[in-house]
Amino acid sequence: MVTRRDFIVDTVATLASMAVVASCRRPDSSSSLPSSSSSPSSLSSSSLPTTSPATTVPSSSSPTTSESARVAWSGADFAALDDFLAATDTEAFRIVEQGEVIHEWYRTDSAYGRDIASAQKSVLSLLVGRAIADGFFGLDTEIDEVLGTGWTPHGESAGVTVRQLLSMTSGLDDQFAVIARPGTTWRYSGAFAALFDVLTTTTGRDLGRIADEWLFAPAGATTARFYERRTDRYGPVGLFARASDLTAIGQTVLDRTQPGLPDSWLDASLSTSQPYNEAYGYLWWLNGQESYLLPGPALVARPGPLVPSAPSSLVAALGKDDQKLYLVPDLALAVARLGGKAVAETQLARSSFDDDLWQLISRMRPL
Repeated sequence: MVTRRDFIVDTVATLASMAVVASCRRPDSSSSLPSSSSSPSSLSSSSLPTTSPATTVPSSSSPTTSESARVAWSGADFAALDDFLAATDTEAFRIVEQGEVIHEWYRTDSAYGRDIASAQKSVLSLLVGRAIADGFFGLDTEIDEVLGTGWTPHGESAGVTVRQLLSMTSGLDDQFAVIARPGTTWRYSGAFAALFDVLTTTTGRDLGRIADEWLFAPAGATTARFYERRTDRYGPVGLFARASDLTAIGQTVLDRTQPGLPDSWLDASLSTSQPYNEAYGYLWWLNGQESYLLPGPALVARPGPLVPSAPSSLVAALGKDDQKLYLVPDLALAVARLGGKAVAETQLARSSFDDDLWQLISRMRPL
């Protein structure tokens, strides 16, 4: 049988159709994974209960919401927010503060879920941190040491480390071609996906089992699952999730409760990871910096924070077409958005939706 490592040498174009089948399949429930025929980019389940389009913070008599969160949101105009979500092709939206649901909005179905695109990178960072803590490999382990020299199509991977894949400083582009010496520039790249193989190779486990045991089950992200993208130029592995899965995962970051994940990993991954892009950690986007770079060939630093209207402490998992998980640690606040493309502009990470949303939130709740 041709391995993924051998196959990528012959052709990058067919990588997605052959890669990580075993590593993406849950050992006991492979039939539950989205397939290419079920359009994983936009899935919902009519067999699950639906709710009204919006569910708002309980009244002051409710014991389920903390007093401080209730006071903070007491004068919020959720109708204006819901109108904004409806106008931006949002399908599912959720606000959770201090572990309590403040507001939910669904266009038609509370069971809506989809491939969260590049927002999965931040989830992968949590798994890599756990693997490093367990001693399977280190931040400065070279990828060649784990996967051999054949993990890139041209065999030009010498010196690329786990740290460089996490911080987007590998010097490789989306086709795994060398564009710079490792560690000398920031370039948003699909080469990060080699970390999936590093995880499965070093642990001897498939990706579904790793994610379920280390993160999804403890967090209560009951429907989140990695799956094989059969024909997707953005990489061979996708992550299906609902808004509730994203806020559950976000809560483990805010509370620092992921089993086996040291606080020191979160401190490092939610801080600037290299000298070229202040707004990027270990596969997480960071607000509140003096400048930022965005994905694309034109590496021009843009002045100011990533999302000017959001709290400076905000960190985010950002995916193509505005799949979002925002976290504000000092407020214990998690906000998730899933749906279609929110704005006309085409960007893989930040879009004008981010600033528009946080302008609304800042008028609803003191930040």
